[in-house]
Amino acid sequence: MNKMASKKAYTGQDTAHEGRCAFLAGDYETALSLFAQDWQRHQDHLDSLLHIGYCHSIMGHWRDAAAAYKRLTELSPNHGHAHDLLGTSLHKTGQLQEAAQALSRAALLRPTDALVRCNLAVSWRELGRLRKSLNTLREAVKLQPDFAFAHFELGRTLVEMDDWPAAETAFKEAINIEPKFARAHLNLGIVYAVRGNWRAARQEYEWLQHLDRRLADQLQDAIEGNR
Repeated sequence: MNKMASKKAYTGQDTAHEGRCAFLAGDYETALSLFAQDWQRHQDHLDSLLHIGYCHSIMGHWRDAAAAYKRLTELSPNHGHAHDLLGTSLHKTGQLQEAAQALSRAALLRPTDALVRCNLAVSWRELGRLRKSLNTLREAVKLQPDFAFAHFELGRTLVEMDDWPAAETAFKEAINIEPKFARAHLNLGIVYAVRGNWRAARQEYEWLQHLDRRLADQLQDAIEGNR
């Protein structure tokens, strides 16, 4: 076999490897094509199916991503990460009930994963199941007390429940853990404005001027709207 033929044979046999190289290089369209080729040839290469979902997710093809992750959960029912990814993809397409079901399964399979619980809690909140969202987020905080995102989402659910003092505490904790968490500063500033603490709201506005001017403008609008 000559060198050219040898290289062609190698590439054909290791399409998944070529796909991973393209994926790591940020060429997601090429990676998707290569992983799809590999999956067509090797239906036991579940990692290629997972990466098909990854590529679709990164490119914002949420329905295609959900289809890939759903197929993966069918082939590997105990793949907790696949259920989590399926749930987040379904959430992006507005299929909230289906998302909550997938994320509930992921939480059972990954009992120590605080992020899975946060994702599930967001679905519960958007479904109007505020008490379930609250309890799920409290579980996430207990699992990983230093996870700023869990405290942030807890604050958002508490806002929906009109528990402004507790929401303030949650957003403050998120910022204590991650001082440059811009969205936490925005939400804390809004809580301050709603509670009439204009000086503190203005301080959050000043923080956001350095972190994210777009969010600073949002907070300015909220401050003016609550005066």
